[in-house]
Formats: sequence, C-alpha cells, structure tokens
Amino acid sequence: MSLLTANKIRLVFGAVASVALSVTGVGCSASSTSHHGAPPTGETPGVQTSAADSGGAPGSDIPTAAGFTTGPQGATDLAAPPPDQGIQFETPDGAYMVAPGQEIFPNFCVTVPKDVQVGGYQSWMSAGSSHHFIVYKGGTASPGGQCAFAFNWIYASSTPGQVITENMPPGVGMAIAANTQLVLNMHFINPGSTTLSAKIKFNLLFAKNVQYQAGTMISFNTSINIPAATASGPGTQTVSGTCTAPVGAQFFTMSTHTHKHATDAWVEYVHNGQATEIVHTGATANYPADQEPGTGTDWEHPGVGLWTAPNFLTVQSGDSFNYHCSYSNTGPSPVTVGETAATNEMCMAVGYYFPAGAASCR
Repeated sequence: MSLLTANKIRLVFGAVASVALSVTGVGCSASSTSHHGAPPTGETPGVQTSAADSGGAPGSDIPTAAGFTTGPQGATDLAAPPPDQGIQFETPDGAYMVAPGQEIFPNFCVTVPKDVQVGGYQSWMSAGSSHHFIVYKGGTASPGGQCAFAFNWIYASSTPGQVITENMPPGVGMAIAANTQLVLNMHFINPGSTTLSAKIKFNLLFAKNVQYQAGTMISFNTSINIPAATASGPGTQTVSGTCTAPVGAQFFTMSTHTHKHATDAWVEYVHNGQATEIVHTGATANYPADQEPGTGTDWEHPGVGLWTAPNFLTVQSGDSFNYHCSYSNTGPSPVTVGETAATNEMCMAVGYYFPAGAASCR
C-alpha cells in the first residue's frame, strides 16, 4: 500500500492505562491544542484524516470488497486515508516498550472528531510483540471528559505485520457521533531477547451511498465463576446464553470473545428448532462451513463467520442464537467475569447485521 498524503488532525488522547484493561478515570479529549495524562513520548498523538461504499474512491488504496482482506506480510506501516475518506488513530511512538519476556494488557482511549458513517475498518500492528487488539465503542463525552470502559465491540485483529481490512456490505454504514470514545484494548508480549516498541494504527473508513444502518448483537454473560484448580485437576465451567435479532435482520459477520482460560467458544443458529453451529473458537476437527479459513484456533484468534450477498444469514420468525463458552482454570483462585484479560474472563457473541433493529441477549 502506497503512503497517502493527509492532513493530520491534532486530537487529545487519554493517558495510557498500563495494565489490566481498566480505563476508568483515563482522560480522553478532543481538544486540538492540549492533552491530558501526558502521553509517554511528550508528543500529542496524531489522528490522521478513506471511503467505503463500502468501498473507496476510484484510484484509492482502500479495498472495495465486502468482508476481510489482508495486506502483504511484513507491512511496516498503515497509510492514513485522505481526509474525505476516513480517519486514522495511532498509539504514540514509544508509548509501549515491551521488555524481553514481558506481557502487558494496556488500553488507549481516543475520540472521534466528527459525526461519521463508518463503512469499514483497517488496522496494522507492529511485528514482534503485538498479539492482538480490540476496539470498543463507548459513549460521548465533552473534551477532557473521563473515558470509561465499554463492552460495545466494533473491531478486532490478531495479525501483526500486515494491513487488515474489514468492510461492511455495500450500502451499509454504522453511525458514530462526534466525541464518541473508542477504547483500543491491546495485548503485547515479547518472546525475544531485546526490548521492542509496540505500536498500533487503526483507520475508520467512511461509508458511501448508505442505505441501511448496521446493527449489533452482543452478549455479555455475567455467570462466569470458574473454580480454582485442585489436586485432582483444573477447575472447569461452561456458560451459555441465548440471543434474538429482528426478523429480517441480515447478518454479515459473527464472532466470539473470551480470555485465556477459554478452551472453546461457539455460536449456534437455531432455525425451526434445529441448532447449527456457525462459529467455533478452539480446537476442533470440523469448523463451520461459513467460518473464515484460518480463524478460530484459540481465544486470541477467534472464529469469524462471514456471509455476503445474496447469501446473508437472514433471521426468520422464531429464530434465535445460542452461545457457549467453556473454561479451564489451572490457577489457585476462582476466575470471575471482568475486563482484565490476565485474570478475568468473558463470554461474548458478537454479530453485525442490517438493517439495524433491537437485538437482545441473555
């Protein structure tokens, strides 16, 4: 991908939370002249400011195909989109220095500078120490307001050293209001012998010709309480739940989210009383037919179900989704639900569909 010339919008990013996925109390501002929390480098991190219909303008470097695409292996950068096609957020240079053998779970808070219709996402993680990152969408706040963690997942990647693109179907967009807070939830681990500087870049790509708003179906199971290990072996637990979406909803992607204690997570589509597995994360001999090849190997590489026109997964009257997560705890203390990837667990089914409507999970 060639570098694209773009004006840099100076936004204020919040202080970096160093561990445990907790960002309550972290400053997050959209001011153009000052910053809160003193970014580690002493610089004001940049937000660069492509279009998806989903798809870019003719001659742009933004892929126009719906679904997922990957860039060349060994990519050393992600170009910022032109200002009329998208916005780029990036972590500050030198903010995350990962020592040999070190593992950290930091968060970084940013704000969206204006009302946008998002038609796609792009990301790049530096190679060597980057393991995965997730983007959560929070609420809106005035410049300088506090940034609170939210579980409204909008994007995830676990592929360092490549440019990853995810586009919504043509004509579908997701509205994000000005001053909406985004939390970049990251996992860095350094298996090498020298200190590495970890960095992430994330592009919001503007939608074009929007006819439908995308909706989300996101579960959050609160019954997780995995027993501590005993002399007889690890503590185990499986939790489950059910989600429903509006009749006529057309799903184009579905995935799962757990933490490191999870051995399996899967989602079933229930139609006419028959449950069919559509997404599986964890070792299995047979992954679902609609799952993106190569996904689902473990919790940090979750399964991703994809559907494209004309074969979207379309909800009919009486249909539902079952989700399940199984865990194994080898530690001396119980593991409960929470945002800390190092010591807590989650069980989430995450699906995107159009047109937007009321979905619910229990």
